[in-house]
Amino acid sequence: MTTGAPPLAITGVTGVVGREVARQLAEAGLEVRLLARDPAKAPELPGAVVLPCDYGDPAVSGPSLAGVETLFMVSGRENEHRVAEHKAFIDAAGAAGVRHVVYTSFMGAAPDAIFTLARDHHATITRPRNTSRRLA
Repeated sequence: MTTGAPPLAITGVTGVVGREVARQLAEAGLEVRLLARDPAKAPELPGAVVLPCDYGDPAVSGPSLAGVETLFMVSGRENEHRVAEHKAFIDAAGAAGVRHVVYTSFMGAAPDAIFTLARDHHATITRPRNTSRRLA
């Protein structure tokens, strides 16, 4: 299933980073797909299509990722299920045929990092893929 929405998708559009990336791309004339847990809170931008997204729920995210070529993924909110949610979302992206994921992380992401979120980022970007289709 394809949504007919633009092939460039951005998550975190109700937060600072995702909203700013979406704004700049829209101002540059690109059509973007805004993915949000609460679509009503997404910014109104020219050429933007807003669709629901929940990192931990592939049934919600999967259809919204259909037809996406490139995904800008803002790391999820802090909670005890964060890594599992990231993994579920990346699996949903792979199953939907997403070819490229740009993930917001930071220097020092490692399995033995002192900072907990650095370990979460490392787990997100280095985990083995268990989808039938690897991201190209």
